[in-house]
Amino acid sequence: MVDFTPYLSPALDPLWKLLISLAIGLIVGFEREIAQEKLTSVKFAGLRTFGLAGFAGGLSAYLASNSIGSAGGSPLAFTQNGYFIFGVVLLAIMALLGIAYFRSTGMHPHLGFTTELSVIVTFLLGGVSFFNPQAAIILVVIVAILLAFKQQLHEFTHKIPKEEFYDSLLFALIAVVILPILPNQSFGLPQYGLPDIINPSQIWLIVVFISGISYVGYFLVKWFGTTAGLALTGIVGGMASSTAVTTSMGANTRQIQGLENDAMVAATLANTVMLIRVAFIVLVFFPSLLYYIYIPFGVMVVVGLLVASYFYLQSNRISHQGQTLKLGSPFSIKPALTFGALITIILFVSKFAANYFGTYGLYITSLFAGLANVDAVTISASQLAANGTIGPIVAVVAILISVFVNLGIRIVYAYYFGTKKYGEYTIFMALAMVISGGIIAVLMLS
Repeated sequence: MVDFTPYLSPALDPLWKLLISLAIGLIVGFEREIAQEKLTSVKFAGLRTFGLAGFAGGLSAYLASNSIGSAGGSPLAFTQNGYFIFGVVLLAIMALLGIAYFRSTGMHPHLGFTTELSVIVTFLLGGVSFFNPQAAIILVVIVAILLAFKQQLHEFTHKIPKEEFYDSLLFALIAVVILPILPNQSFGLPQYGLPDIINPSQIWLIVVFISGISYVGYFLVKWFGTTAGLALTGIVGGMASSTAVTTSMGANTRQIQGLENDAMVAATLANTVMLIRVAFIVLVFFPSLLYYIYIPFGVMVVVGLLVASYFYLQSNRISHQGQTLKLGSPFSIKPALTFGALITIILFVSKFAANYFGTYGLYITSLFAGLANVDAVTISASQLAANGTIGPIVAVVAILISVFVNLGIRIVYAYYFGTKKYGEYTIFMALAMVISGGIIAVLMLS
C-alpha cells in the first residue's frame, strides 16, 4: 500500500487518520444500507450511524493516546496511558446497542444481531485506523465483503458435506498447529559420527505435504472429474515431491476401486515434472551440466508423456464402460505417517553409508540419498562441480544414479501403499523411463 505520510504535514496527521476512521464507518454503513433497503419495518443503523461509530473509534483512540482530560497532558491517574477513555466509549456504545436490540426484538422476535455487532466492529476498526491505517483499511474491506456476501456464504456452507469440513480441520491441525511447534533442528548419533540424521520439522513437513497432495487431489477430482483432476494433481505435486504423489495415489487406489489408470496418469506426470525440476536446479547451480543431461532427461520426459498418454487413454476407455468412481475422504493421515517413518529410516541409512564409505563413496551416497531425495543430490553434486571439487562427468553420473534409484523406489512405494495392479503399472512406467534415459546416458558419457 502506498504511504503518503512523507507528503503530509505532521500537524495534520491526526486529521487524516480521523477521516480514515470516518471513511471506514461509511463503507460498512453503505453496505448495511443496501442490505436493509428491502426491509419495510425495522431498519437499524445506516450510513450515518456507522460513519459516526467509526469516527467515534478513531476519536476515542486519539483522545486516549494523547491522554486528553488529564492535567498537563500527563497520563490519567486511574488508567495507563489514558486508554480508559476508549474503553468507556466502547462500553457506552455496547450499552446503547443492547437497549436498542432488546427494544427491537420485542416487536420482531426473530431479528438478527449482525448489524449491531457490525457497529462494535466498526468502532474498533476506527480505533485501529488511528494507529495502523493500512491494516484498518484492509480489515474493513474484509468485513464489508463478509457482510455483503451473506447469501453466497450461506449457500456455500450448505453445499459442503460435514465430513469434508471435519477433514479440513484435521488437515489444518497437522499443518498449522503441530508443524510450527516441532523443533527445526537436526538430531543424530554424534558418538558414531552421525550428528544430523533427522529433523523432526522437516520429517513432519513431508507428512503434511503428502496429506496435502491427497487433500488437494480430492477437490481437483471433485471439481474437474477423475482423470483431469488427478492429472492436475500430478503436475502440481510433481513440482515439489513426485514421491509424495506416487504414494498418495497408491493409497487412493486402495480406497477407490478401479482408479489405477487415473492414478498412474498423476504419478507418471509427477515423475516427468520431477525431471524438469531437477534440470532447473542444475540450471541454477551449474548451468554447464545441462549440456550432459538435457538429452537423456529430454528422452525420459518424452517417454513419461507417452506413458501418461497411454494410461490416460486407458482410463477413458474404462470410464466409457460405465464405471463410476466414488470419492473417499479428502484427508488420510495413516499413509502420510507411514511414509514419514520410511523417509526417516532411509535418511538414517543414507547418512550411515556416506559416513562409512568416506569421500570416495559419492556414487554410493547418491544411490542411498536417491531413495529419499533427488534434489539434495542434485544441489550438492552441482555445487561440487561448480567449485571444481569433482568433474562434470562425475556430477552427472551422481545425479543420474539418484534419479534412476528414485524412479526405481517408486515401485516399492506403489506396491506397499497401492494395489497390486498399481504396482505393476508403476514397474512399467519406471522401467520405460530408466531404460530409455540410461541407454542415452551411457552412449553420451562413454
